Amino acid sequence: MSLRTVVVVCLLIAAPAQTPPQAPARDAGQSIAPPIGTGRLSGVVKDHRGEPVRRATVRISGDMRLDRLTVTDADGRFSFSDLPAGRFTVTTEKAGHPEMSYGASRPFRAGAGVFLQAGQHTERINLTLAPGGAIAGAVHDERGEPMPGVPIMAWEIRTSLGGERTLDFPATGGEWVVTDDRGMYRVFGLPPGDYTVGTSWAYHGQASDVRVPTDAEIRAAFQSKNQAASPATSLSPQPAGTSEPPRYNYAPTFAPGVVDPLSASVIALGIGEQRMGVDLQMQFQAMSRLELAINGPDGTPASVRIMLTRRSPVEALNTSSVSFGGNGRFTSSSLSPGLYTVMAETEAAGNMPPLWAMADVVVTGGEPIAMTLTLQPAIAVSGRVVFEGTTLKPPADLTRVFVRLSGAGPMRASTVSTTDATGLVSISGVIPGQYAVFGSVAAGAMPGAPTGMTWTVRSVMLNDRDVTDRVFDVSAGASGLTVTFTDRVAELSGTIVGPAGSPATDYFVIAIPADRAYWVPQSRRIVSTRPDGSGRYVFRGLPAGDYKIALTTDLVPRDLQSVSTLERLAEQSAPVTIAVGERKTLDLRAGG
Repeated sequence: MSLRTVVVVCLLIAAPAQTPPQAPARDAGQSIAPPIGTGRLSGVVKDHRGEPVRRATVRISGDMRLDRLTVTDADGRFSFSDLPAGRFTVTTEKAGHPEMSYGASRPFRAGAGVFLQAGQHTERINLTLAPGGAIAGAVHDERGEPMPGVPIMAWEIRTSLGGERTLDFPATGGEWVVTDDRGMYRVFGLPPGDYTVGTSWAYHGQASDVRVPTDAEIRAAFQSKNQAASPATSLSPQPAGTSEPPRYNYAPTFAPGVVDPLSASVIALGIGEQRMGVDLQMQFQAMSRLELAINGPDGTPASVRIMLTRRSPVEALNTSSVSFGGNGRFTSSSLSPGLYTVMAETEAAGNMPPLWAMADVVVTGGEPIAMTLTLQPAIAVSGRVVFEGTTLKPPADLTRVFVRLSGAGPMRASTVSTTDATGLVSISGVIPGQYAVFGSVAAGAMPGAPTGMTWTVRSVMLNDRDVTDRVFDVSAGASGLTVTFTDRVAELSGTIVGPAGSPATDYFVIAIPADRAYWVPQSRRIVSTRPDGSGRYVFRGLPAGDYKIALTTDLVPRDLQSVSTLERLAEQSAPVTIAVGERKTLDLRAGG
């Protein structure tokens, strides 16, 4: 289903800088009561066939923390009174019906919103609340016997920001249902879309593994009762020098019975559609254990913190467990086949940096995996911060300027810098990997600064390489990092009008970088905003560069992490180039 995205550029001119109005001050900790007024809003909730939906919950929310609830009557009607002027979001829901907002084309979307003038009475706010779809079936073991107590989820099939097919939590959230005593499950309340079903993200098999006894153990168990028992006749660990037989457990499984989530069957679900008989056969597989020996740089055993992460192309399925390896030894619980990453680390001690070791592990065939990890010191990144201002003075206390390395790979946490009074930056305890750099100035570091003025990152240079808003490799320490801040904050603004020339307030305005190298998770170049009651929108603080500006009536935050959504939006957009500190006006016409 495509989003409604129609943009026509009307005007592109430079505009003088404007200082935004200052918000009214209030005492710290003082609460503000939701405002009241004389406005009124009313409407009706119907299903997709036009029948009224009784006892549906309707929520209205707006500025200044206004949040109210009501319930529809027998004719599906609702009403809110004593409303102040402003923009309001109207949302309805009912058990088994996906949440729907006024003006949204699909469930669980933000919708268009409703503007009320002071004292205005707005009627005919009509919402369609269609019943959700359902997927049901049975879960069996490898012999076709029902399996109770298995957590099952409906996974939504999506396209990742990298363009690959992936699975994600559905719009309803990450909840799961548990199979009953017959092995039956039923997931309901699903909006239309493409799904598969499988075990939940938290599933790690049954509580205990099982081990198939060897022939010798079976023969010993059936020896004559008259024969005296001996240690050799009991089910015991294998003698030294022989490998222990594999242990078995159930692996995470997806319909109809595959362990690869990307090869699972696809279920296209329509409005209120019921898909029965979607059965799942669990996979009983040989499990493996990871046996680690962890040594310090001098070769002696070291006690460390161990993090073991399951890896797969489906990020939502990746989970981590944390343990502690005492005396340099660690043995994992059973691991189903797949790719894992293990990381060992110690805390910094005195003048000694943290120690770390990391390895990827491929688990197959149930064989135990023995590894030795040798810890090595974490590396350091150094550089400086530079302030290029035309209005603001650099912060007097540069120790309140922060540079953060944000890890792009698995198990790479954010690392924050220490900045000295001269602006020299030192980031210690960095584990080699892929990182992006972010910078900020602490609130209160610029007393007396004009309202609305601030410092933003203009560029990040690693020696002669521009790594601004890009991921780069930190493998052996890095010096020569220069983070330049500017007080020349760019602003892109304009008005949106509809086909008749009246202000259009129902839209989201999205800024998308023209260079796809910036299409990375959490990019500060991919942002959205909404117009006010006059149809005016503002982007403040966009980094300099080329952008595509698009409109849609249908957006949720995770759409900005979806490459397919960004591609659809970019196809119908207005190009614009923004320079450092530039104020630019881009008026847009929507419709058709």
